[in-house]
Amino acid sequence: MDLAHVAICVSDLDRALAFYRELGFEETHRFTLSGVENVYVDRPGGDGALQLRYDPDRTTPIAPSRADTDHVAFTVEDVEETFQTALDAGGAAVLEPTEIEPAGAYAAFVEDPEGYTLELYRGL
Repeated sequence: MDLAHVAICVSDLDRALAFYRELGFEETHRFTLSGVENVYVDRPGGDGALQLRYDPDRTTPIAPSRADTDHVAFTVEDVEETFQTALDAGGAAVLEPTEIEPAGAYAAFVEDPEGYTLELYRGL
């Protein structure tokens, strides 16, 4: 079984697309269903996409909580460079690049503009 995609709700589709494009994601396809715009983005050669869901009629705030979904992880070649790119694109630092020995990883955590936490990592 392979991961196909992770769907996240966004309050500003243009802002979300701009952020993920800065991180090297490309739009693969989109459709609107029941008034909700669905845009899929993936990194070239990626093995799992993000589905950005934008509902212009949504009446409740989007409030990602690490208590419910802790983070979405992406492998990257250069943790420091990708971390800085994410900050420059409007992300917020959660954890600076650091070695996480028990996980066998070198990783950084950043919050995207909607508040979702992303882990950027490579193996040790």
